Amino acid sequence: MATYQTQGIILKKTDQGEADQLFSIYTLEKGKVLALGRGTKKISSKLNCHLQSFAILQLLIASGKNYDHLAGVVIAKNFTEVKNDLKKIVLASFGLELVEKLTKVDQPDPNIFNLLVKYFEAINNHQFSDPEWQVVRHGFAVKFLTLLGLAPKAEVVTNINKLNTFLKNHLDSELQTDKFLAKISHTT
Repeated sequence: MATYQTQGIILKKTDQGEADQLFSIYTLEKGKVLALGRGTKKISSKLNCHLQSFAILQLLIASGKNYDHLAGVVIAKNFTEVKNDLKKIVLASFGLELVEKLTKVDQPDPNIFNLLVKYFEAINNHQFSDPEWQVVRHGFAVKFLTLLGLAPKAEVVTNINKLNTFLKNHLDSELQTDKFLAKISHTT
C-alpha cells in the first residue's frame, strides 16, 4: 500500500460505523481526497486530537482500494481565533462547505488550497462588523468561483442577492451554513 504526505484542511467528516469516520479533506497536492480514519471516534485514538477543523494538517495517507486511510496527522497551523467566535466559525464553515460541494475528488488545484488558507488567516486575524463579514464571505465566494471557471458576471459580483442566487443555481442543495445564519438572524 503506497503512502503519501500532504498538507490538508478538513472539509467534512462523516461517521462510518461504530468507531470510524470518513474525512473529506482538501489537500495541497492531491486536491480533495476522501480518507477513512479507523477508530477515530474512539477517545483513545492517537489521531483524534489532531483531526481538527479550522486547521492546516500535515497528513500521512495510505492509498486504499475504496478509500484512502489516515495513517498519521499533526497540526501544522491552528486557527484558534476562529474556534473561539461563533461568527468566525460560521464564516469559516461557509468556505469549507462551498469547497466541499463544488470540488471533485482527485482534481488538484493548489490555488484553491491557498485561497482557503488566506481566507482562514483573514478570519482568524480580524474582527469584522456585520457589513464587513458579508464582504469577506462574498469575496471568498467570487474568488473561489473564478478559480473553478465559474466566474460570475459583473452585475452578479456587485450584488450580494444575485451572488447568493448564482450560488444556489450551482449547488445541488442549500448550504447548511445559510440555514444556520437564517436561524441566528431570527433569534437576534
